[in-house]
Amino acid sequence: MKKAVVIISLLLGFSYIGFSQEMLLDEQVAPIYANSKWGPNQSNFIHLYCGFGFVTPMGQNDANPVYLGKSSNWELGLRYKKRITNWLAIGGNVSYDLFNYRIPQNSDKKFPDLLFYSKQKVLIHNISLQPFLRFNFGRRGNKIGNYIDLGAFYNFVVGSAEKQFNTPNGLDKVKKKNLSYISKSYYGLFTNIGFGRLSIYGKYNMSSIFNDSKYADMPPLTIGLQLGFF
Repeated sequence: MKKAVVIISLLLGFSYIGFSQEMLLDEQVAPIYANSKWGPNQSNFIHLYCGFGFVTPMGQNDANPVYLGKSSNWELGLRYKKRITNWLAIGGNVSYDLFNYRIPQNSDKKFPDLLFYSKQKVLIHNISLQPFLRFNFGRRGNKIGNYIDLGAFYNFVVGSAEKQFNTPNGLDKVKKKNLSYISKSYYGLFTNIGFGRLSIYGKYNMSSIFNDSKYADMPPLTIGLQLGFF
């Protein structure tokens, strides 16, 4: 939990530094973008972004809970935006999306086994495709400004692993790769509420990450922060 707080603080700090260095005259279109089709509020814009969030307990099945604050999501991606009007744009993200599910060790445990460890987690590595609609608000000049993205994601699972620490048979650490019970792909909906470089995101799984019906699904909602690099 302390590590997650530090990461979020760094994201906020970098965003604040970026905002504090912007010039007021930037409300006008910068010369570098004049007569150009590329720029934060021009016809086309592309940039890198990163994100960090937590899997929330909202909507979770009692048979498969997660540790709040220890089950996390990391994302690194490339975002393209095409302006349609001053208030509407379309776009898409391509990202590497990692989910780290920390499994509680208690008497109610049913996933992925009935054994107890000092720590156990399931990692899912995805390549994520995310088309979206963007609704812009307020004056921006040649800046991103404030916006809301409404979109969908399709995650292709490119790797998975289960890590066990201090196992009952005396091993310090065991790692199992390419888990048979993880689906090859899953999908859902997402939204971003953005303020320039910084945005709050939410993802909601509409399909199961498991291909085995004996397991209750993981909590579907993830909430976090994203930082754009531009």
